[in-house]
Amino acid sequence: MNKILVIIVLTSLFFACGKESSMSASSDGGSTSGIGGSMAKYTVYGNYLYTVVGQFLNVYDATNAKDPILKSTIDLNNTGVETIFPYGEYLFFGTQNGMLIYSLNNPERPLYISTYSHVVSCDPVVVSGDIAYVTLSTGNRCNRGANQLELIDISDIRNPRIIREYSFHNPKGLTVAGNYLYLCDGSEGLKILDVSNEFNVKTLKKITGFEAYDVIKKGDLLTITGNDGIYQYDCTDPINLVLLSKIKSVK
Repeated sequence: MNKILVIIVLTSLFFACGKESSMSASSDGGSTSGIGGSMAKYTVYGNYLYTVVGQFLNVYDATNAKDPILKSTIDLNNTGVETIFPYGEYLFFGTQNGMLIYSLNNPERPLYISTYSHVVSCDPVVVSGDIAYVTLSTGNRCNRGANQLELIDISDIRNPRIIREYSFHNPKGLTVAGNYLYLCDGSEGLKILDVSNEFNVKTLKKITGFEAYDVIKKGDLLTITGNDGIYQYDCTDPINLVLLSKIKSVK
């Protein structure tokens, strides 16, 4: 990764998420982090930038954003790594066949902790408290997969286990805030879920009319990437969202 690209990535991360724990579940995750979305392949933790390239994790010291330094390259031993999400002192990787968990006790060289495996499927992940929320979806290279939301108990970080799974249309990006989970469900738009009871997750509301891909929550602003552009909603009321703007995509 060249220096200009790294600076662009860092700038986009901080403008989207601020210098505190960013979108989605990391708002109460402790250490400073920043991410671009649940479908992102890069993230920030403290002064470090982490990027996923193929099956490798590159770790940069970005203390000096004008001259980031590559500190280590780690083989994740998984050719299907798709997403990366920081929470607390851990990195969670979504892969086509499961979720990988790495410790950030040494942020320059994250250490493998455990794996949660599932059927082959595209797989972003976000975390809140002792629960990891994982979406599995079919389409593109994941035609053998499933279309569902999985809740994973990570209270024992070395032994993650399934709590329950819920079927959806074609779930992709997601973010969780308190008792609510915002789920991008492909052509069925955005769905607002009540996750206060992990054994009885309920769909409270649907926002349709576009194909939803990924979602970021920052404060009272919810930003959704759709097939035709970027939508911004006021989520002061977490259920009754108010559309603020739409930025049309350039085709």
